[in-house]
Amino acid sequence: MNTPKGAARESPWPMTLLLVGAGLVSAVQLGKAPAAMQAMQVALGLPLERAAWLLSAFGVVGALFGIAIGTATDRLGARRTLVAGLALQGAASAAGAAAQNATLLIASRLVEGVGFLAVIVAAPALIARVVPASRAAGPMAAWSAFMPAGMALVLLASPWLLAAGWRVLWWVGSGLALGYAALAAWRAPRDGTKHSPSRGSALPLRRTLLARGPLALLLLFMLYAGAWFALFGLLPVVLDGGLAATPAQANMLTALAIASGGAGNLAGGALLARGMRPASLVAGALGVCALLALSVAMESLGAWPRYWLVVAFATVAGLVPPALFAEAPAQAPHASTLGLTLGMMMQGNNLGLVAGPAAGAALIATGGWLALAAGVAALAGTGIVASVCLLPRPVAGTRTPRATETQAPQAHHSPAASRPMGPPATGADRVRSGPRQHST
Repeated sequence: MNTPKGAARESPWPMTLLLVGAGLVSAVQLGKAPAAMQAMQVALGLPLERAAWLLSAFGVVGALFGIAIGTATDRLGARRTLVAGLALQGAASAAGAAAQNATLLIASRLVEGVGFLAVIVAAPALIARVVPASRAAGPMAAWSAFMPAGMALVLLASPWLLAAGWRVLWWVGSGLALGYAALAAWRAPRDGTKHSPSRGSALPLRRTLLARGPLALLLLFMLYAGAWFALFGLLPVVLDGGLAATPAQANMLTALAIASGGAGNLAGGALLARGMRPASLVAGALGVCALLALSVAMESLGAWPRYWLVVAFATVAGLVPPALFAEAPAQAPHASTLGLTLGMMMQGNNLGLVAGPAAGAALIATGGWLALAAGVAALAGTGIVASVCLLPRPVAGTRTPRATETQAPQAHHSPAASRPMGPPATGADRVRSGPRQHST
């Protein structure tokens, strides 16, 4: 299906920024727990082992339900899932603000985690469906920066909000999420006819779960997140080496390190826009990350050099997410399973989030910084090998099209020709129109 000329000339940025804003609001919900951890422990008398659940709730939800949320996004429609995810975060944050005990607070965090996951699957699916594939690199890079931007924002704002108590931070989070849900319901793009369950719906689902591309994206995001959180999770140890005399200073240095990841996201989008293959970008970034991790392990380093190496690691690692998000439409086996493909990616991301910090702490405890560096380098090396799976496989006598190609498929080859009119064709549609298309 050809993109209308007016749509091709229209800037993708207003809609992209609206969707990135949904991610930013969601990242605030994630970041408010570590920012307020000490205040909550004092106010509620939380032991450390229970307080840790407030930090890990989002990761546990994502590790368990990423695929389920991705499937729901494909069935219900990305726009509905986005609005519902924001509303769920807002309602759960309000419930958490009113909670009088740790059990209710942790339960509200788990519900917030479901809403967070819904947003971070639905928003990039909408971007992929409304932005022409030839112009998607920049929007996808902007989207991938939502997490470091939101986390840095809440770390910088939390000292002023926490002066009035941790519940104020929860009420502000609730207001932001509910307000943005209303804005998204009003302005978010429609994503065409939703894919309702049918007798044949299990076929594209099964193909996606077993397909090389989505599985490679899941594995790569898991390896990237595991390496990132294993090393970055030890940043408080670095800061305790004399860099931060007060919690405010520690927040400032942590926010700077997190924001550097956002700079890496934007740089990754610029490289993709200049024609670099996502697989090459992922492999190159992970190779440099392995070298930086090994550099962090040098025992002669002082606290400041080690901190700046961690910042450099976060910046280079930030090149990976935009490449994976930009590649997702091309790797989804069918246009109707783009949400599931993104859900698999997010499940991999959260598996890395859950396992990375624990693995990093265990490596430091057993072998010091050298063991941690070797573990991170091993994860990065495995990711370099796995990135080969993102390269297109040629079909005999044909050339496999990519999501970044700008030409429209011929009508007699494209199954989109028989579909009702909907939104402009995306990378997912273009890729499926070529010889890799399977009949469903």
